[in-house]
Order: sequence, then C-alpha cells, then structure tokens
Amino acid sequence: MALADPPRDRDRGDPRPDDEAAQRARAVRGRRAMTLGSVSGRAADDLRLWLDAFLLLAMPLSLVLALAIPLGEVADEPAHLMRAASLVDGQIVGHRETIVGPDGRSAMAAGVRVDPVWEELARTRMPDNAKIAAPPVDPAVGTGPWRRTGAFAPLYTIATYFPVFYLPSAAGLGIGHALDLSARASARLGRLFDVAAYALIGLCALAVARRGRAWLFALLALPMTLSLAASFNQDGLIVAVAILAVALLTHEPDDPRARRRFAGAAILIALILLAKPPYAPIALILLLPLPGGTGRRIGAGLLSRPAAVVAVVLPAVLWTAYATATIATQVPRPPYEAGPLWPGDRPATFHGTDPAAQLRVLIAEPMRFLTVPARFLLTVKHAATMTEGVVGILRWHDRHLPAALHALWILALAAALAGTGRAPGSGATLALLVLAAALALWLVLISQYLSWTNVGDPRIDGPQGRYLLPILPIFALVLRPDAEAGAAPPRRLVRYAAVAVAALGLVVVPIVAL
Repeated sequence: MALADPPRDRDRGDPRPDDEAAQRARAVRGRRAMTLGSVSGRAADDLRLWLDAFLLLAMPLSLVLALAIPLGEVADEPAHLMRAASLVDGQIVGHRETIVGPDGRSAMAAGVRVDPVWEELARTRMPDNAKIAAPPVDPAVGTGPWRRTGAFAPLYTIATYFPVFYLPSAAGLGIGHALDLSARASARLGRLFDVAAYALIGLCALAVARRGRAWLFALLALPMTLSLAASFNQDGLIVAVAILAVALLTHEPDDPRARRRFAGAAILIALILLAKPPYAPIALILLLPLPGGTGRRIGAGLLSRPAAVVAVVLPAVLWTAYATATIATQVPRPPYEAGPLWPGDRPATFHGTDPAAQLRVLIAEPMRFLTVPARFLLTVKHAATMTEGVVGILRWHDRHLPAALHALWILALAAALAGTGRAPGSGATLALLVLAAALALWLVLISQYLSWTNVGDPRIDGPQGRYLLPILPIFALVLRPDAEAGAAPPRRLVRYAAVAVAALGLVVVPIVAL
C-alpha cells in the first residue's frame, strides 16, 4: 500500500511550513540518536576493556600471590589469620586475658582462643622483630585436622577490629574444617575466598562507576592492593569496599537509582569506619554533590546529608568506645624511659604503649596535634616510603619493587587522573575531597601515635603507604563522567596506561615477591 503524500499548501501545492519544521526536528532527533548510540557503544566498549583488564591482568596476579606466598609472609597476616579462625568458633569479638611475658611480668592482653597450629604455621618472623626471619616451619605442622578453639593468642589491636571484613576468609576456613581439610589446606582456602570476594567487589565497582573508572581500576590493580587481597589481612577488602562505595556515588544527580546508590554507599562507608575508625572523614563524601542555587535550595539540599554523615560515623564511635572499654590493652614493649616530649615526672618507665599517657603528651602542648604529624609528613624519608608503599612494598614491608616499575605505576596513576580530566565547575567538590583526605590522613597518623608509638617519642612509629589506599578512591568524584572522558585518541590512550603497567606487573611482581 502506497504511503500518503504529505499535506500541501492549497494555493501552491508546496509542503506546509509546519511540516518542514517537523521534518527538520525529526532529522535533528535522528542525528542525536545516532550520536547517543555511538557514545553508548563507546561507553560499553570502555567498560568491557576495564572489566577484562581487571579479570585477566589484576586477578591472576592476586591468585598467584595467594597460592605461592608462604602463609604468614604478608604484613600482620598471622594475627589476621587467627582473628578469622576465631570467627569459625563463634568468637565475634576478642577478649582480655592475663598472660606472662618473657620477662616474667603479668599483663592483660587482648586476643582470641584458637588452635595453636595457626601460631606455629604462620609465624615466619620473630615476634619481637618482624625484620628477622623465624626458624623454618616444620613441614609436618598443619598437615592434620585442626580444632576450632584452643589456646589464648594475644592479638592486641587486631583483636579490637569489627569482624565484618574477616567473613570471607572465615568462611573458607569454616568450609575447610567442615570438609576435614588440614590446617594448611584450609588456610589456602581462606586466602582464596578473600581473593574471590575482592574480585567480586572490584567487578561491581568498575561496573557501576560512572566516572573515574580508570582511576579506580589503577587502585584495584596496584601490587600493594592485590597482595593484601591475597592474604588474611582485612585491608585488601577494605580498599575494595572503599572503591565500591565511591563508585556508587559517581551517579548523575538525576539518576532514578540515586537514592539506592547513596544508601548502599553509606552502608559500605559505615562498615569501613567500624573496622578502621580513623577513616571517619571520608564520610564527608556523602555531602556530594554540593547543591547550588539560592539559600533555600542549599538548605533543602544539605538538610539530610549531614544527618547521613552523622549516622554513618556514629556506629564507629560507639564501637570504638566499646572496644576501648572492654577489649583493648597496651601493646607490650621492653622497658623504656619515656621520650623527650613526656610532660610528667622522671624517671618514667613504661612497659608498652599507653594511649592515655600519649594523649597527655599531646594535650600538654596542643600544637603537637599538628606539629607531630606534620614533622612525619615533611620528612623526606617518610614521604618517600609512604609513596612507595602506596604502589607496593611486599611481604613484611621488606620486598621492594624495581624502581622502574614503581615509577611506571606512579605515572599510570597520574595518567588515570589526567586522561580523564576534572569535571567543569568542580572546584568546591575538589576542596571538600582534599579536606576529607587531609583529615583522614591526620587521624590515621594521630591514631598511630596514640596506639603504636612509645610514650613521649617526638616521631610517629608505624605509618605505611598502604594506609592511604582507602582514602585515594574519593578523588574519582571530581573527574569527568566516563561518557565524556577520553573521546580523543591521545587522551584515551593516556587513560589506559594502567592497563599496560598491570600487564608488566603480572610478570615482574611474582618474581620480586617470591
């Protein structure tokens, strides 16, 4: 059947002007649809590349590390392993018991009760100095079945952690116990469960991110992050969850799923803060996007967001108060005289860390709350070590990557930011993110001074570059949407620099780590 002729002007038989306008509008809509279709296709290809790179380059490296690195040869892994093993026995939190130290002194210690086989199997370093290797573990240790409970194992700070990030590794241990696997096999299974959880969270983060995907991929693929993910150390999953929380917040304001994504991000951040309260300032990202317009609009836009920040931080405050009052104890040290900042009487001999005494040091001169962290950060050696630790210092912080690979990763991180570009008009957002990151770093340093540094020391003992990894993802929120980023070939290639470095790391990192 033939199509009807278009209506024509009665006098001249020409097409009506309104029909010409309609045709032009349809043409414009058609061209727009073609443009949107090409953008959508490019975005799908971009997402597929990041997902493939994560699965084919990052996760195989983590899997190799999980299977090949000796148990206990990742920073703090023995204590984290015993914390996970205690969950299999239903010990949700640690507890205090009196122990007798090598010097014969009795002291309270925070810990859990687990099969002693975990202590024997995972202690590859001397308890009083992790830089010194312990005698080799007897190959016969851990080859038989293991018990869910047993002797008290002091874990100190790790005994106070909220247990949520130990659940995957505890599930692996529990399944190993149910299948009557040996302790060695169960431990490998626990590591593999952590790797699987990390992979799932990382894939979800890359899939839901609407901006900063190159930056988030680079953080997920760092050797340091993958090494943590391949161990019982909870920090690997904390980093992955931080990345997922940020990815959920990269939605556009008019996204119909914005409310659900915001709620999901808030829950994830609350879990991170329960496990590591010093990261509380990252909850400030829940204030984004900052509303514009008149005072009325600003008031309406900000009304519920500060309440959300408080609701996210409050559980961590309550947990910290509970753990401090009922679980936490001092970390024992050989007897030492208080450092030069001690404001009390002399002699002042301490036998361990003492957060209350250390707080007294800071309060004696309140400017120390700023000067002590500043002195640490402004020391070139500390700044360099922290930067190197972000990329990766493996094992017990004593296996250094080749300088060339470290430099390439730093360039890849910079390329992920530069290749995406900052979103227009995001100055206020960037200021808030810098404030949140600075406050979080300050709290991390202060917490290390209070809980890990000898009383009165002028320097902070213990901070490592990996402590920055849960903070860095927030800067994805200031970048352009991925649909707008990297359209030109040069910029697109810059965004993908981390993929090339991850491929190189897949070859180099196992050689260094093993």
